[in-house]
Amino acid sequence: MDYEPLTKREREGMRYFANIAQPGYTPPCYSTVRDTLMPHALLELENKLQNLLQNCNGLSVALDIWTSRRGHSFLGIVGSIIDENFQGHTVLLSCEHIQGHHTAKHIYEKYEEVLRRWNVQRGVIRVVTDSASNMVKAFNLPSFSEFGDQLDQDVGDGETEVDAPNVALLQLHADQLAIQLNMMVEHYVTKSNLHLRCPIHLLQLAIKDAIAKHGPINSIFNKVGKVVKTVRKSTLNTEDIDKLGVRPTTACATRWNSQLRMIESVLKMFEKDTLWQNRLTSITDDRKITCNDVLILQGLVRVLTPFAELTDSLQKELGNLGMILPAVAEIYRMMSGVSSDTPLEIAAFVETLAENFSTRYERFYDDTHVILAALLDPRFKNEWIARDEKVQGKQIEIRELLVRQTELVCSVNKKLTSPSLVADPVTVLESDPEVPDPVPSSAKKVKSMFQSYATVRHSSSTTLDVKGEVEQYLEMPRLNTEVDILCFWKENSTVLPQLSQIARRIFSVPSGSASVERVFSIAGLMSSNNRMCLAPATLQKLVFLKVNSALEIQL
Repeated sequence: MDYEPLTKREREGMRYFANIAQPGYTPPCYSTVRDTLMPHALLELENKLQNLLQNCNGLSVALDIWTSRRGHSFLGIVGSIIDENFQGHTVLLSCEHIQGHHTAKHIYEKYEEVLRRWNVQRGVIRVVTDSASNMVKAFNLPSFSEFGDQLDQDVGDGETEVDAPNVALLQLHADQLAIQLNMMVEHYVTKSNLHLRCPIHLLQLAIKDAIAKHGPINSIFNKVGKVVKTVRKSTLNTEDIDKLGVRPTTACATRWNSQLRMIESVLKMFEKDTLWQNRLTSITDDRKITCNDVLILQGLVRVLTPFAELTDSLQKELGNLGMILPAVAEIYRMMSGVSSDTPLEIAAFVETLAENFSTRYERFYDDTHVILAALLDPRFKNEWIARDEKVQGKQIEIRELLVRQTELVCSVNKKLTSPSLVADPVTVLESDPEVPDPVPSSAKKVKSMFQSYATVRHSSSTTLDVKGEVEQYLEMPRLNTEVDILCFWKENSTVLPQLSQIARRIFSVPSGSASVERVFSIAGLMSSNNRMCLAPATLQKLVFLKVNSALEIQL
């Protein structure tokens, strides 16, 4: 019923069904739903979301633009939060109807309007978007400053008359200003920008450019796509291929991994029957996939599978920001392992792909959050530093960066929250090497790309201050790739109370803008061909209710 028209409740068959399912129950009419039930549900959900936003340690935002079937454009703004229990929340702040040209200024104005509506404009840690020129420009405008809003926090407009200066408040503002200035000069190793380009989109562009640069590879992709199209457009061909038990998958231009799935489905058809193309109608010999093409397709699958695993991992809601930098070194390791008998077309493609990937991900080596996320990820810790030539020899600098950033975050939290919320340094007993890793919240298949990180080391005892917590954490065993990051930090929040604060803050940054795409998928189902008269304002409300309905269960 979530995706059905509101008027469906008034249909005779629906009322009959409801009366059979629940005798005596009469579904509310359209007017009651629109004018009474929906506003009440919206108000209740907005209050719950407001409480969650005001009590969060940090908010990260993902944005994107989508156009409905009727031609209406919407700006999706999704917030990511990790609460004090280390439970991740992905909430929809607004699916805002945006009219007119999608200029950078217009996008930024809508973004600011939504943040002011929720009173969270000073609590945003990062903003994640794709690499579209209007998005990049929107968050490079002079008004979009990393430190400006934070420096203005609680200062007021300077026109309020007071009887006497509040010394404690003035000292608090002075301390905040000193902290922010320290953060600005902190970047002797890295710099941190509020705007984060979506790593998934950058990966899409890297693969797309590599395919476009190699004519033979591009030709094979086009040939496979035409063969699949021939199968799916003909009922006779479809009936014949169905006998193989394999359904060829079509590719989507905006999702490169759909091209990989298309290739895999075609290779499965060759495994079932090598002569299946001979039975197709309306296909000439020059358009058929040859044996040499099959060898190249098999090579492409081997090359692109690690990128598909990385894409799937980054599309998870929260907790995978630390995977970005280890992935760069791991991809290079796997690309350098191409065997000598690999076809020349594949070898040249691999070289270009690795170069494109490295070039587009180079920006993340200058990103404080991404670097610290890799260090705070218990699957990688400082092991990725030793493996990555770009940061080898900087272990001490990166470790000191983590210490200073943790001290800054803890200092702000101590001044802006109750002192009881910040635990005192504690002494940790020596870790038992026989204790198993924390059980992951959901079992996932081990990703082969990070299989080499399976070896772990054991820890020793340390009395912890901030620096001691960092040392103790790095000495603790590295965990396998199945572990849930948030589960680990929740279980160690009493052992590593100060590190857990910055971990909670950093891992609230999503590793991509996939959460906004999921919102648009829901909006697309709601604005189907059966609901073409749905007003933009009504669609905006329905999407908000549907996406945030999980809050009813989580809170």
